Amino acid sequence: MDFLRLCTSRLEDLETRRSKGHFERNKLLFEKLVSKWGTLSEVTITDVEEFLKETAQDSKDKANRYLTLIKALFRHGIKRRLVDYDPTVGIEPYGIERARKYIPPAEDVEKVLSIAPPEFKEYLITILHTAGRMREINKLRWDDINFEENYLILKTRKAKNSDLMERKIPLTDTLREILLKKERMGDYVFTNKSSGSYFDNRIKMIRNLCKLAKVKKFTFHNLRHFSASKLANLGVALTDIQEILGHTRPTTTDNYLQALKGSLRDAIKKLE
Repeated sequence: MDFLRLCTSRLEDLETRRSKGHFERNKLLFEKLVSKWGTLSEVTITDVEEFLKETAQDSKDKANRYLTLIKALFRHGIKRRLVDYDPTVGIEPYGIERARKYIPPAEDVEKVLSIAPPEFKEYLITILHTAGRMREINKLRWDDINFEENYLILKTRKAKNSDLMERKIPLTDTLREILLKKERMGDYVFTNKSSGSYFDNRIKMIRNLCKLAKVKKFTFHNLRHFSASKLANLGVALTDIQEILGHTRPTTTDNYLQALKGSLRDAIKKLE
């Protein structure tokens, strides 16, 4: 078995099919594995288990992530007839007690909003009133907003060459007013003045604001949980929350909305 050839083939496939982040995560792992297994005539289940055991001493969660990637590596090899044996068969992931997702208290969110610069405050309110992902809000275009029918469209792509999924989110009164008054500087609602395009990420901004506000650090993803929790506590149906969040798990009723439900209009108003 030429393990380096197997890894190279897998990376070439990932580079064209998957996101840059997923490609980089695999590349970093493969570099570790090549240094360990590159000279072996065959990788055995014992080799995989020993590598995972060593990783688990640092983090069981990381070991499980590596197991998933190694499984995919050998499935790729079998499919392309680069290998005829999968040494991960029979290996179970480590049991992990999942920590509850951190949901910032409402008062902490208010403190951050109170000190945020005007443009970034508008950005945060847009996340809070749509439960959108950071990258969805970053790439929100003016063409994605329908003021006549009072909704906006959020778009996401799970993998590099996967279909672009869309969902319609009703506008709250607060968000509608903000967007109507907002100056249009280009195609994107939140334009990066230095590049004239959308922001790649704004993680440093939220971290700095949490520090200045003297609150426990939270992320944009934590704000999605904040909004979802708020809806759940107010009695919004789980299926409506799933649609607003844009989940694609089997429990999700639709991958994206075809039309706005009246119940969603009622649900999203609760984020006011």
